[in-house]
Amino acid sequence: MMNLVSKIGKPVCIVLYIVCAVLAFKKKFIPLISLFAMHLSEYFIIGRKTAKEYGVGAGEGLAKCLAFGFTWWLPIRKADSGKDGK
Repeated sequence: MMNLVSKIGKPVCIVLYIVCAVLAFKKKFIPLISLFAMHLSEYFIIGRKTAKEYGVGAGEGLAKCLAFGFTWWLPIRKADSGKDGK
């Protein structure tokens, strides 16, 4: 299931950024700013911790969180929790 979230979610995030960039080009900046702010806050809430726990560099973790949101960190956290039996 988490693999499916990652496979579908990542392209959806890219499409969202493209749509928001097109809107920004038409002088409607709120969707792009909102998407960026949401992903940035997500990085500081959980993405940074996840990157540190799973050996991902801070810059790479930030880039992945900004680009893909929860679709990069949720699958690795869920896969790991399945191994521990949590």
